[in-house]
Amino acid sequence: MKFKPFLPIFISGIIFLAFVLMPASWFTGLVNNKTLADNRTSLTDQVLKGTLIQNQLFSNDKYYPLYGSSELNKRDPFNPAIAMHHRKNTKPVFLVGTGGNTDLINAIELAGQYDQLKGKKMTFIISPQWFSTHGVNDMDMAARTTPNQINQIFQQKDMPSELKQRYAKRLLKFRSVPNKEYLKELVKDPSNTKGRYISNFKENQLLKIEAIKTYFSLDKSPLAHVHSLTSPNDSWKNMSNKAVQLGEKRSTSNGYGIRNEYWKQLMHKKPMNRRQYEFKMNSPEFKDLSLLVDTMHQAGADVQYVILPVNGKWYDHLGIHRSTREPVYKKIHKTVVAHGGKVYDMSNKDYEKYVLSDVVHVGWKGWVYMDRQIEKHMNDHQAHSK
Repeated sequence: MKFKPFLPIFISGIIFLAFVLMPASWFTGLVNNKTLADNRTSLTDQVLKGTLIQNQLFSNDKYYPLYGSSELNKRDPFNPAIAMHHRKNTKPVFLVGTGGNTDLINAIELAGQYDQLKGKKMTFIISPQWFSTHGVNDMDMAARTTPNQINQIFQQKDMPSELKQRYAKRLLKFRSVPNKEYLKELVKDPSNTKGRYISNFKENQLLKIEAIKTYFSLDKSPLAHVHSLTSPNDSWKNMSNKAVQLGEKRSTSNGYGIRNEYWKQLMHKKPMNRRQYEFKMNSPEFKDLSLLVDTMHQAGADVQYVILPVNGKWYDHLGIHRSTREPVYKKIHKTVVAHGGKVYDMSNKDYEKYVLSDVVHVGWKGWVYMDRQIEKHMNDHQAHSK
């Protein structure tokens, strides 16, 4: 048969056409409660840059979301997703964040869930080193967000037009963000914008691809081999003592309380020591923080914002002294409160050993402080701390 060589191409074309024409709803059901359980600590792109897993996460109250950045993937047994698992009177902690997930990146993720956020409890970790000269850059925006995430913001029926307008204005600052015509139209008249950020057809295809990638994901959690060093009934004092012991054991190479592996990197990679662009009072990050807190407050979410310290002894060594850091800490705190948020402020612990496991990442004893505060927040106790 003269057409036989073309048969595989013909069959492939039919399969592809069938896939394109299938509705996304046939695939999105692949993301269910089992998917959530499997991805609780996975920190994959499907969790961070997709919409389906976070849609499912906020459709019920089975998990307590913890949003942050690179501290979440450090292999620390006192991470809340590990240390608090199966602890009495708590629910499983679900991790969302990776390196470079600053206020705006997280705000985009959460704004896309606006209509589901009312009454939802969660903790959001704020890292002071985000407050740099230029804030989030175009490269980070392109690498950590997707058109589908952005599109979902503008599909939120309960979100005020003014808030959508603020997101559109901010997104227009980035070269990598597509469909600027739609964003400009939204800025001009947010109550009368025609069309969609991405078409129904494109959204349909992206959702199907995301569902398949999520269902067949082979990525393993960075915490897969991390086991708790405490029992579910351990006292907070006992947990803290164990955390200090682990910190002491793992930071024997230096006097800064920095884990040995990171210290070795510090000594060989000089760019890691250049941090003069951090702790800027006029950082654009403050406006992004305001947008995030306004979004969560107006949505009616119950968010606990944790302000982390940095390693004070090391930052003093770099010439970024407490006198430079403290005004930024205070401005972060003031910004959150002024926009309707509540704060657990750990910035006064920047000289306390083993609160951080390196120069900026919370670890060991610092996680135990946070674990305890998260448990309080889960159980409706006053979660503020002076």
